[in-house]
Amino acid sequence: MELHQLRYFVAVAEAGSISRAAERCQVAQPSLSQQIKRLEENLGHQLFDRTARGTSLTEAGRVLLPRARRILSEVRATQESLDHDIAAGKGHLSVGAISTMAPYLLPPVLSRFVGEFPECELTLYDDLTDHLVEALIDAEIDCAIVSTPVFSDLVEIEVVGSERLLMVCADDDPFRESPRLEDLEDRPAVVLHEMHCLGEQIQGFCSAHRVHPRHVCRSTQLTTVQHLVALGLGVSIVPEMTARADAAQSRRYLPIRGKGPRREIAVAWRRGRTRSYLAQQFIAMVREDLEGGMHRYEG
Repeated sequence: MELHQLRYFVAVAEAGSISRAAERCQVAQPSLSQQIKRLEENLGHQLFDRTARGTSLTEAGRVLLPRARRILSEVRATQESLDHDIAAGKGHLSVGAISTMAPYLLPPVLSRFVGEFPECELTLYDDLTDHLVEALIDAEIDCAIVSTPVFSDLVEIEVVGSERLLMVCADDDPFRESPRLEDLEDRPAVVLHEMHCLGEQIQGFCSAHRVHPRHVCRSTQLTTVQHLVALGLGVSIVPEMTARADAAQSRRYLPIRGKGPRREIAVAWRRGRTRSYLAQQFIAMVREDLEGGMHRYEG
């Protein structure tokens, strides 16, 4: 017994004619007749008496009709309830973000997301790229905000934005305008540890341009880097979103002249997994926040 067979059965019962039921259901009359015949064969009962004037229900048909209507009504209610719950954001969403983005990118997005989908059960993971990729592959999280590149054939990447990397220095540092990358040669520098992909990217960018700042401290936290820079221990290179979130007066952020360093911001998915409505909405908000908030520091 199939749902479309029950729909055709109810239509014939209400229309009193196979031809009128076929017209109502927008299906060819032979096809509808065949489905009614299959339903009768499956049930082991004839449901209609067929005459020249149309069709009339048999005893079995009269017994089946209220049950068929109830089944179809419950199916419709289930579909409506499912559509409503999805649109309302009921369900669970697990999101990961690398540690050099999570504190800056997530709070404004989360504030909006939770406001629009208060019934969503949200779980957040702040971790390193490699750990987030493993969690995606193991289906422990639905999506992750990362920086390219990501090296895994099991993960799909969608770039949603990019940002510049800026030089940060103490407020009393001699730099008063946008520096060239070469100006950082042999300068005391506070650097982010290479355990972070950002630290690796910055180190690679400087090496590619044969610029070698003098490392006086290596930290695993961007906030520590900022504090040490404010103390005058050295300059550093940090993401623009870090600068955007910094309300302190003890540091200045300067764009690097020329083709300065950038990083791409991407969403990572487990290849082959369905992207849920909640995940799609979350990522759309991330994209909008990136488009609206970057490039505050114009050098």
